[in-house]
Amino acid sequence: MNSVRNPLRRMLERYFHHRGNMDDGLAELHANLGLDQSSHTETAVRAVTVTTPTEDHARPVIYAPDMDGQADPGEVVWYHVLPNRESTPELRACVVVGRNRHTLLGMLISSNPEHAEDDNWVAIGAGLWDPRGNECWARADRIIEIPEASIQRRGVSMPERRYDRLANALRRNYGWS
Repeated sequence: MNSVRNPLRRMLERYFHHRGNMDDGLAELHANLGLDQSSHTETAVRAVTVTTPTEDHARPVIYAPDMDGQADPGEVVWYHVLPNRESTPELRACVVVGRNRHTLLGMLISSNPEHAEDDNWVAIGAGLWDPRGNECWARADRIIEIPEASIQRRGVSMPERRYDRLANALRRNYGWS
């Protein structure tokens, strides 16, 4: 019996004994999981917003929101967008219109009333994507490529008829089907 305990004890001590205090162990665990504050700062500093012409992503466009864990076309997600290279990232709403594996294809949503006159912005009205309830527009001429791991989801989807406006603009002007 004693011979059975010794190898077991040695194994437990070898693999499960941590020298140091619990705070150090938790800090190491958080760092490995990407949950410590320094990793969030590094991510924000390295943030890149990739936008490409909409016609480069032409594909069938469908409405298929499903709160199943993956963001689907028709859902609204939030992503830290860099307005320009010298600025800090801003959390902005985007409507998902497609995907390439783990990269979402989204259209930026804006409540700036100047977009009402722009041909490359499609009116989508007010919705939960704007906390103040302002009228909004979605940018149609540029697609934002969003790593799915970088989004925030709030359980918001665009009503189908409004999404159809976006889909029709993509079909009519940018070669989507």
